[in-house]
Amino acid sequence: MSNQHNGLKPLQDYTMDLKQLKYFTQVAELGSYTRAAEVTHVAQPVLSRQIRKLETELHQNLLIRHGRGVVLTDAGRTLLAHSRIILQQLDQAQEDLSLSEGKLTGHINLGLPPTVARTISLDLVRIFKRDFPDARLTLTEALTFNIEEGLHLGRLNIGLLYNPTSTENLETRLLAKEALYLICDKHSPYIQGRESISLRELADIPLIMPSDSNTFRSLLEQEMLKLDLKPQIELEINSVGVITQLLGVGMGAAILSRSVLDFIPDRSLLRAVPIENPCLVNRLYLAYSSKRLQTKLQRKLVDILIQLCDQHFSKNYPTGVVG
Repeated sequence: MSNQHNGLKPLQDYTMDLKQLKYFTQVAELGSYTRAAEVTHVAQPVLSRQIRKLETELHQNLLIRHGRGVVLTDAGRTLLAHSRIILQQLDQAQEDLSLSEGKLTGHINLGLPPTVARTISLDLVRIFKRDFPDARLTLTEALTFNIEEGLHLGRLNIGLLYNPTSTENLETRLLAKEALYLICDKHSPYIQGRESISLRELADIPLIMPSDSNTFRSLLEQEMLKLDLKPQIELEINSVGVITQLLGVGMGAAILSRSVLDFIPDRSLLRAVPIENPCLVNRLYLAYSSKRLQTKLQRKLVDILIQLCDQHFSKNYPTGVVG
């Protein structure tokens, strides 16, 4: 049946533009005009007006509003599938055009946990600027929880995550495993005569730890709960930099990656004591959205991240770096 007979206009008569498709895709994927407005930096009324124009043009309802956001209609789901392909092909076309001029362009938003950011950021930026002088890289230092959210909302293209809580709609790759340590002043009475410390003994030590959204703390609490124990949290500080400063002047103890010692001016004043029975095994993952095709620039950055993590963390990850 032709379009004229079913009441629809011929395809060439539609005037939908890429802006409308981009706005529709953001709202549809995030399930909310509010979230989409934050990501696109466009006012909600503008988003609503553009998507309404799109619905009018297509003679279809694409989104249904409800108290918590929006849901897709059948027509909306169909358009979303096509819209993703169109926008991905546009990105690919722009990248191919830049390659024809002998350069790779684009913009990547990368999220890194504080410890990882401190370890690899300098080398990462140097390599990126050297290899891709016409591309842009934005680094965001954040906790794993916030990086996960950024990936789901489309604010970040790639992220490194410790022990991610949810991998739905994310492609992940395990980069490394590490044992966490009790780090404190070498003269602390809690570690005298010890080459290691058990999780049960750790319950008696007051700790400086981030808030409960931190993956290190969550791992500690989960393992202690199995022994019907709770950690003693003396101070809650959501900055690895501040925690390492406190450790560096002999104030308190913390459960952290051994690699933080590299950022303490006089690390000889501290000891990193292995935790055993059981070990606290931390896992570092690389992640990106499974809803979007990766550009060549993003694939190149993934390769660089894998190499840097292998290079920097192999000496700090006693349980081994994995590819």
